Amino acid sequence: MLIDRSSWRMHAVAITLAMILFLGLTAWYLAESWLAGRLLGGGSLPGLVLGSVAAMIIFFEMGLWPRKALRRMRLVRVKYWLSAHIWFGIVCLPIAIVHSGFHWGGWLSTLLILALVLTVASGAIGLALQNMIPRMLLKQVPGETIYGEIENISRSIVLEADQLLNATCGTRDAVMTQQLGIGEMTRFRELLGSDPEVQMTRMIVIGAPREAGRRREGYQESRAATAEQDDSRSLWNAYDELKPFLLDGVTSGRVFGDPIRASGWFGMLRQACSADAERVIGPLERLTDQRRQFSLQKRLHHWLHMWLPYHIGLSVGLCVLLLAHIVFALRYW
Repeated sequence: MLIDRSSWRMHAVAITLAMILFLGLTAWYLAESWLAGRLLGGGSLPGLVLGSVAAMIIFFEMGLWPRKALRRMRLVRVKYWLSAHIWFGIVCLPIAIVHSGFHWGGWLSTLLILALVLTVASGAIGLALQNMIPRMLLKQVPGETIYGEIENISRSIVLEADQLLNATCGTRDAVMTQQLGIGEMTRFRELLGSDPEVQMTRMIVIGAPREAGRRREGYQESRAATAEQDDSRSLWNAYDELKPFLLDGVTSGRVFGDPIRASGWFGMLRQACSADAERVIGPLERLTDQRRQFSLQKRLHHWLHMWLPYHIGLSVGLCVLLLAHIVFALRYW
């Protein structure tokens, strides 16, 4: 439940009532203890009242579950019930401690207090997570999508990337099997060497400028084709490394899950390819960023809801211990 300026008035009512209840009962208990000259225990009148109030609060807290199931009925609105659930649940712990006379008691009372502490703590953690994580999602996951559709959208991302590389670079099998012939590569190196202009001058001197010029143009075209083939191979090799992350958001997450490392990886890929490869690298980088956001969304969604099963389990255990405590207290009172 979000606690912000828009809902503060609603929470202020529940906080005020809870604090009045706690402070009033505590003041009465302390006054009676002062008159008795000692801290009264749970068997005294103030102790019994405090214990009864704490027990009623616990049963009221458990009533939130059936209240949500009956949300169509015209009862108290769930948001008001939940607000009371939060703040009365918090004051229940100090009320129970005052009821015990500020000491643990027997093993059953000790277990009951420990269960109450853990239950309140798990609820407080859940309240904090529900107020922090939605804000984190808005700030860090601008591309947030429906949680249950993340896997389907991830597969569509991979399909989009496959289509991009197939359309731009050719199919993977065709690119990986393309190789220049040995004779063609040898003539290419012999003619151009390290400085094409020097080789061109050498051919002019030996008296065949036109033929050398035509050959030079042909080899320049061949060199451009070779560069394009090299880009295609580099892009497909890089995509082979990237694709598992686009699918599951986990594989190679050490590299692609970190924006800084991913930026460095794509920077090295740009250095290894020509400027024309940016038409592929740019979209791949954007798809990677989108998949990274989905992975973060999954983690935050897990944290947003993981506390609830523990809180419910502790609450059920608390009720069992409370019933046992009531039975034994009435039996030996």
